[in-house]
Amino acid sequence: MRERKTVSDLAGLRAAYNATYAEAEYGERAALYDLVWSLLDPDGSLILDVGCGTAPFAAYAEGQGARVLSLDLADNALVKAHARGRGPLLCAQGERLPLREDAFSRVVCLGNLEHFLDPLAGARELARVLKPDGLAVVMLPNAYYSGDIWKVIRTGRGPDHHQAIDRFATCEEWKDLLREGGLETEATLRWDKGKAWKRIFPFHLAYHFVYRVRRPRAAEVV
Repeated sequence: MRERKTVSDLAGLRAAYNATYAEAEYGERAALYDLVWSLLDPDGSLILDVGCGTAPFAAYAEGQGARVLSLDLADNALVKAHARGRGPLLCAQGERLPLREDAFSRVVCLGNLEHFLDPLAGARELARVLKPDGLAVVMLPNAYYSGDIWKVIRTGRGPDHHQAIDRFATCEEWKDLLREGGLETEATLRWDKGKAWKRIFPFHLAYHFVYRVRRPRAAEVV
C-alpha cells in the first residue's frame, strides 16, 4: 500500500477538511451513484453514508425515494449539506461511529476509507454497525490506475489525490484490508470516472474499485 500524509491526528485531519470545504467540495458523476445503487440493492431502510462530504449520495438516494443518514468528520461539509436540504446529518469520526452495532442493513463509504487515520479501524466500524445480513458498498482507489502509470512514465511521480491523507492499493490488497476488518467481498466493479474508453485497459488498471461487502456468515467464520 502506498501512503502519503500531511497530518497525523484527528484535529489536523478535521482542520484540513474544514479548510477544503470552506472553499470547495468533492463530488462524483451520477453514473457512479447508479453503479453503487445497483450493488447496494436498497431494501427501504435508512442507509448510512460514512464520509458523506456535502452529501451528494444522499441527494441521489432521496431522488430514488430512499432515506440516508449522512456522516462526516468535517463540520463545513455538513453545513453545506444542511443548506441544501440534506438530513439527517451527523458529525463524527469514521473510526469511532457513535452508533449501535447491527444498526443498518445498508451502508456506503465512497472514496473515503483511504483517507481515514486508521482505515482498518474504519472497516471494523463499518462491519460493526452493519446488520448480520446487511450489505455495504465501499469504493477505494487503485495504486496502479492506468492514468497514474502514464503519469509515472511522464513525470516520475506516482498517484496523488491532494488530500491530507492519501492511500492507494491494488484490488486484492484492499480486499485483504476489508476482510481483516470483518467484511467479505461479494462483488467488485470498476469505476473509471465515467470514461467508457478506459475499459480498453485491464480490470486491475481501473481508477477505483467498488466493492459490495458483507459480514461473514457464521459458517464462514474460521
